[in-house]
Formats: sequence, C-alpha cells, structure tokens
Amino acid sequence: MVSPLYVAVNRGQTESVAMLLKAGYSPDAQDCTCSLGLHSPLTLALSRASSEALRECVDLLVAAGASLEEQDWTQVFVSDSSQLLQLVLQHRRFPQHESPSTTIQQDGRTTLKMQEQSSMLSAALSCTGSASLWLPVLLSSGLEPSVLLQPCLFEEADSEALNHLLEFMNWTTLPPPLRLILDQRRAASSWEPRPHFDSLPLLSHICRLRIREILGPDLLMRSSTVQQLPVPSLLHDFLQFRDIPETLPS
Repeated sequence: MVSPLYVAVNRGQTESVAMLLKAGYSPDAQDCTCSLGLHSPLTLALSRASSEALRECVDLLVAAGASLEEQDWTQVFVSDSSQLLQLVLQHRRFPQHESPSTTIQQDGRTTLKMQEQSSMLSAALSCTGSASLWLPVLLSSGLEPSVLLQPCLFEEADSEALNHLLEFMNWTTLPPPLRLILDQRRAASSWEPRPHFDSLPLLSHICRLRIREILGPDLLMRSSTVQQLPVPSLLHDFLQFRDIPETLPS
C-alpha cells in the first residue's frame, strides 16, 4: 500500500502532510520508482514546486528529515530561482571535517552525510550554466569553498559566478590546472576578473580566511559565533563575507 503522504503531496494538502508527519509517518515513505516513477514524496513535491502549496510540502518534508537523493538535488538546481535551494538549506547544514555523520544540531538543522553532500555537488556541477543562482547561496550557507574547485565549474560558469567564488578564497593559491583554465578564458574574453585579482589579497582578507578555517564555514557563516570574537562589531559583517553581494548581475 502506498503511503498516504504521496496522496497528500499529490493533492497539495499541506495540512494533511503536516498531520501525517506528526503522526509518525516516515517523510521518505517507500520508494515507488517502479510503480510511480517516484523515489519519495519529496521527489513528487520538488517536481511541482512552482506551486506554493507544493513548496510548503517541500519545507515540511525536509524539516522532517526527508532524504535528498541526487535526482532531488537536480530538481533543486534546475529551478529558475534559488528559492528551493534556500528552502532546503534552512533545514540542513554542511558536514565539517570533525563531524562527518548525520546529527541534529542545537539549531535544529540536520547535518548532511558526506554522501548526501557529494550527491548535491554532483547535481550542482551538472548545472554550471546557472551557477550564478546557486553558488552564492551555497557559500553563504556555509559550504567549504574548496569543494567547488572543480575544472568543469571553472570552464563553464559565467564570469560573475567565478568572480564570486574567488572572493571566498585566496585566489593566488589556486591549483595550476585551474589557473590555466582562467588564463585561457581571460585570453578568450570569456572571463573578466575583478581588478584586485591581479594583486595579492589584503591582509584583512587573509585573516578572515584563517578565522573561517579555524571555526569552520558553517559556524562562521550561519551562527552568532562571530559576535563573540574579540574584534570590533564593525568587522562582523566583513568576517562573514557580507561585503560581497549575494545577488549576482544576470
């Protein structure tokens, strides 16, 4: 018998979805790939997320701990806005090196398993053409920028998306293969670097990179920890990279 969650999601009945989850129904229900072509109720909700009711279903299911497979992430990244990704990441946090397993944190967000993050990255890198939509969201949500040092992203992402990524790292220490890609794109006029990328980073930028390395990106970007650091309050936004616009020009 198919879980009633499928029926409730199919009809966009958010109150029913909430009641079923509260009653103990698994947000993943059962895999109905063979019978319905759907991995889970979340897969169904994501496929129709242009509807406000279905977006609410996505929110409820992800908050309840629904698993995200690569096909689910792909639905998130092919969306024509970053709204779905922001919705999902309200309930998820990226794994840190010291905590690779899934746990519930005090803030209620579930840590992605390393395999789940790998699936997310695979889906994202299959959508490099829309990197200007999803890349700022991932970085501001605490993703470690180094995991995005991928040749396909450097080859295919637009100029503004690449520049945004470089702002979150020491651009003078890129691996030689990636530096070569940038040099080739610059010569072909398909990448227009920001002027300061031709110079060494300021000491202030190096310092905030070091602080991020010590605290971890998630803690720095998505918590109040920075407010507890012995630095002037005027520096808080800078340390969280908020001087870098999150919305990229189209």
